[in-house]
Formats: sequence, C-alpha cells, structure tokens
Amino acid sequence: MNTGANNGLDFYVAHESLKATILTSLLTVWVLIGVFVYLNRYTNRRYFTVWTTAWMFYVVWLTLNLGNLADDPGALVTMAEQWCMAAVAVFLMWGSFRFLGLRVREMDLGLFLAFLFIWSSIGVYQLGCPFAARVSLFALIGLAGIVTGVAFARHRCLRGYVGASMLSLGFFLWGAYFTGYPFVEQYHDLRATGFFISAVLQLFIAVGMIILVLEEARSTNQSALRQLRAQKLKASQLQTAVHSTERQYRNLFDKAGEAIIITAAGDLRILDLNQTAARFLGISRGEASEQFLPEFCQAAPPAPPQRDSTEWVSRLCAQRTLSVTKKNGEATVSQVESSRIEYQGQPAFEFLFREVTDRTRLEQQLRKAEKLSSLGGMISGVAHELNNPMSVIKGYLELIEAHHEISPQTRADLGKVIQECDRATKLARHFLSFARERPGRREMVDMNTMIQRVAELRRPALAGGGVELFLDLTTDLRPTSADADQVQQLLVILVNNAVQAMAATPAPRTLRISTRLKTPRWLLITVEDSGPGIPPGLERRIYEPFFTTKSPETGTGLGLSIAHGIMAEHHGRIHHTSSSLGGAAFHVEFPIVTVAAEAPAGEAAPALPPPARPASARVLVLDDEPLIADLLSEMLQVLGHKPVVCLNAAAALEQVETGVFDLVISDFRMPGMNGEQFYHELAGRKPEMAWRVVFLTGDVVNEETKQFLDSTGNPHLDKPFQLAQLETVIAGVLCAKEAMAES
Repeated sequence: MNTGANNGLDFYVAHESLKATILTSLLTVWVLIGVFVYLNRYTNRRYFTVWTTAWMFYVVWLTLNLGNLADDPGALVTMAEQWCMAAVAVFLMWGSFRFLGLRVREMDLGLFLAFLFIWSSIGVYQLGCPFAARVSLFALIGLAGIVTGVAFARHRCLRGYVGASMLSLGFFLWGAYFTGYPFVEQYHDLRATGFFISAVLQLFIAVGMIILVLEEARSTNQSALRQLRAQKLKASQLQTAVHSTERQYRNLFDKAGEAIIITAAGDLRILDLNQTAARFLGISRGEASEQFLPEFCQAAPPAPPQRDSTEWVSRLCAQRTLSVTKKNGEATVSQVESSRIEYQGQPAFEFLFREVTDRTRLEQQLRKAEKLSSLGGMISGVAHELNNPMSVIKGYLELIEAHHEISPQTRADLGKVIQECDRATKLARHFLSFARERPGRREMVDMNTMIQRVAELRRPALAGGGVELFLDLTTDLRPTSADADQVQQLLVILVNNAVQAMAATPAPRTLRISTRLKTPRWLLITVEDSGPGIPPGLERRIYEPFFTTKSPETGTGLGLSIAHGIMAEHHGRIHHTSSSLGGAAFHVEFPIVTVAAEAPAGEAAPALPPPARPASARVLVLDDEPLIADLLSEMLQVLGHKPVVCLNAAAALEQVETGVFDLVISDFRMPGMNGEQFYHELAGRKPEMAWRVVFLTGDVVNEETKQFLDSTGNPHLDKPFQLAQLETVIAGVLCAKEAMAES
C-alpha cells in the first residue's frame, strides 16, 4: 500500500507482494481458526466445529495458492483448489444453518458436496476450466458467506450484540469478495490486493467473534447475577418462612392438648416438653433438662443403656396402658406413642402421652350424646305408632261400655283399663314433648292420691315379687301445681327400681312410701326399700343416662335420668341416702305452687254443651291403618252417619270426584301422600270441600304439623280420641255447612 500525490489511501498491492499477502491471509486464517477452536471448547457449540472445518479447507486452498504462484498451475492443482473451496462453501452453509436453528439433513449436504466435486472435475478436465465454471463455484462460496452474515444479523436483532453486527458485516463483505474473486483473478496485478483484503476481512471476523463471545459472557454473567440475586431473595423468603413455621410449630407444640416430650436418643434425658407435658409430669420447664423420662414411667421396662434406647422405647410403646407418676407421686394412666426424630442436629425421640381416663370419659360422653340424639327421633316415632293401637283399644272400649249390657264389676274394670289407656296416651304425648323440648301441662295434683293410685296399679307386681308395701302419708299435705303424668311416671320409676333391687335379697322384702310437709313451701316424698342399697363408688353416676348396674334384659339406665329430668322441670330435687330398712332411700322434694289448673294437652275443656246432633251425614274416612278406619266406621254408624272407608289418598280422591260427601276425616301421617298433600290436592279439585276436612294426628307437638293445622283452621282429633270428641267435631262441621247453605 503506497501513499499517492493527493495523500489519499491506496489499497493497491504490487504483484511482487503476492506471496507475502497470501502468507498474511494464511496467518489471519490460522488466527481465526484458533479463535473458533477456543470458542468451541469454551461454549461446546457444534456449529463452531463445522465453521472451523470450513476454515481448515480454506487454509488448504491458500496453501495450494502459495505453492503454485504460476499463472497456469495445472489441472490437478486447479481441481484440488476448487474442491477445497467447494468444501468451504458447504461447511460454511452447514454451520450457518445450525446457528439459525434450521435442520438440514447431513446426507443432503454430502450429496451437494459430491455434486460440487463432480462439477469441478468436469470443469477442469472436460471444459478446460472455463471462466463460467469458476464463477458459479465462487458464487456459491460467496453465497455461503452471505448466509452466514444473515445468521449473525438475525442474532443481532434477537440479542443486540455489537459483535454480531461486526460478524454480519464481515461475512457479507467476505462473501462479496469471493463472489467477485474470479473477476479479480483475471487481473494478475490485483491478486495480491485481493489476498490482502481477504486477510483484513478475516481479522475483522476474528475480532468480531471475540467481541461477540465477550458480550455473551457478560450477558451470561449478568443473567447469573440476576439469578443469584433472585435465589438470595428466595432463600431469604424461605428463611423467613422457616422462622415463621418454626414459630407456628412452637406455638402448636406449646399449646397442644396432649403431652409431648422430646428426649435424647441415648439416655432419654428430657430435652424439651410442652406445657401440657410439664403439668402431666408435675415439673417446671426449667427443671425438665435435669430429668430422665424412665424415672416417671412406672411398670416400664428396665432402665435403658446409655448408648441406645430403641429397644426400651419399643417395649414401652408396646404396652397398652402405662402408669406415669408425677413428681409429687400422683399416678396417671395413659397411652404412649413415640417416633425417632432429629432435634437440633442430634438424634432424639418424641413421645406423645394421652391420659386414658379423660379420653375414656369423653368417649363415653360422646356415645351417650349420640344415643340421646337418636333417642328423640326414636321416641317420636314410637309414640306416634303407639297412638294407633291405643286409639283402637280405647275406641272399642268406649263402644263396649256405651252400647253393650255388662255387669257393674266388668264396667268398673273397663273403667280402669280406659284410665290406663288415657295415662299411656298422656305418657306418649309427654315423650313427644320431651323429644322436642316442650314443657308438659300443669294442674293441681294431690300427691297422696297420686301415690295411692300408683300403689293400686303396681300392687300385682309387688305381690308377685314378695314385696310388702307400707304407706305413711301425712294428712296435712297440700296439692301443688305439677304435671300429673310426669309425677306418676316418677313414682312408677322409683317403685320399679326398688322392686328390682330387692329381687335378689331374701325375704322379707319391704317397700315404704311416705310423705310429709318439709317446710310450709316444700313437700317431701320418700321411697325406701330393704334391698342391698347403692354400691359404693357409684353414688355420683346413678343419674347419668344409660348408666345401670342391671343386666341389659332388665335395665336400660334411663329411669333415674328421666326422674332427675322431671324434678328439674318442676324446679325440685331428687337425692338418695341409706334407708333405715337396710337399702336405699330416694327423697323427692316438690315446691308447693298454687295456680289455676290447666286443661291437659290434647283434651278439650267441656265448657259448653255440644251442638245438637244433626241429621245423618255421608262421611269419607281416610286412614292407612285398617283397624283405625274400621273403628271410625263403627263409631260413625253408632252416631247415625254413613261412612265410606278408603285406605289410601288416591282412592279417597277418586271417591270425592265421583261421590258427594258432607265431610272428610283424614289421617295426617300416611305413606305416599300424607294428610297435608291430600288436603292441597282436594282443595285444587273441589275447593268447597277443603274446609270440611277433619284431621287425625297423634303428633300435634310437632311444630310443622301444628303450623299447618293453624294455617288451615280445620278441626283435628288427637289420637286416641273419644266418641264424644268425634261427635262434637262432626256436629260442628255439619252445623257450619248448614249455616253456609242458609246464607
């Protein structure tokens, strides 16, 4: 390169410097190869290997040019040069495709390379190496350089690296140079200049590659720094979460309801324990570190060796129950579980102690609560089902008593049966009220009279058990407001318990019931027997539901619990002592309350005389119980009416559609379509019949049933019903019907 007269830059290199320029170009290529080899080892990217191979073939081409500087090197050398350049083109394009992420089959590249070899051979040996053949071959090499430049240009757009821009420009110029190389080769004076330009471009490419790798390394380092910061932040967050979790665990550990003790794995020295465990062992948490767990475990295996306690812990946990002795000597029966853990980097055992006494008591209470929960539903269903047979029994007894010739003694006996039917009915209604937590009805009750009635009813059972009854009733006992049925139930429970208690004792067996005025405002009833009395240790439990010392065939454990509940409802109290007869004495105290007596539930107060009996009516009877339906039919016939009986609601609706009825008597609780559904269906078909429906029900305590009956305003009869009640209700409906017809 020389300086001209105008002091401008002149890139012309004399032909005499051709060998020097080729050597320079060869040197720059080796520098470029060294860069690519290093980058391939540093980045382990295969396209660097492919490009290195291309530059190696380029080195061979330059070496051939250096060894044959003559104008006519010969056919073989010319063909070898062209083969090298063909390989350069193919490997440059292959590396560029891999850099761009384009998949090209290696077989296709091999076939293309073979085609170029054949084309070069034909051009040299068959065509005498015409200019057109060399132009096409070097154009392909130039295209490979341009493709490589495009690859780095895309990389520049994606990543924004300056080195990628330099490489893109360098490969573009390098490709342009080799595209025009055949034309430069025609002028011998320009060959040295061409090799000089190629050397400059190769150095430019090498520098660009170095800059690109440095930029990528810097980007990688920055990304690694960002990841490191993110990881440090995440580690800090995790550490915060760990501390929070440790605090939560410690809080749960300290406030756990079960005793948790952590000991060393070797000598079982206590390392940590929660508040419950401190109370469980009777020690403070400060002195726990000086204690050893085996010292508190009574009837445990022998003390463990100092090195390994695994076998001792296994035998300890294998015991069903374990007596743990507190520091003050108090023993507690418990169950224990253990697990091997790591505590503060050291092996340890974690023990979980449960007090069996408390847990057993809670389980028993839970079972009793479940029984009581199901008892309400059972009582409701049983009471309803009892009302049906009681209705039949009482109804036919009334029919027999009113319309048959019977002796006075038989009539008196039937009166007692009717009285007991009424009591059973009231008891069933009381059970319904108890199941739904509704108070019973109160009236003025003479306790002496009630005791005499119970004694009369239970006299056969007393005689059968060989029990002699003595009544010691004071004459100055005043009546008090109470639920008569509940009082009678209470007395029956106490009498039955006394009889059953004396069953296993030898004769004589004595039962005494006494009354007295304890204070002007309290009366006292005492029921005492000559039985064995209450076993020691069970005095506090006899009022618990389902607790009984009797066999399942003779006792349910509900009697005294019900008695206690009755006294609680009456604001009184029941307690027991030892009897002078040798057995137990139960004392029942009632407050003396004077109020106006209320009409018993389910019974109409006979305030006004019933309406005059109307003419015969046609009555539709609907009840799924055949015996109830037959009883109603006979009662209606006795009253002079014409009944039509249906056992299901569908048949009753068909009868209403086809016939004429003055009123309908319908059971409320029926399978399929119940009384409420039947009422709505009847009101939809014949609205004028809706108010003439009389309902039969054995469960008016049910809130839903009561709300429905109140909403309709229709009359109803409670099971079991009396003939007079049936007559009164029917007369009321028929009179209302006549009044509406007249208006």
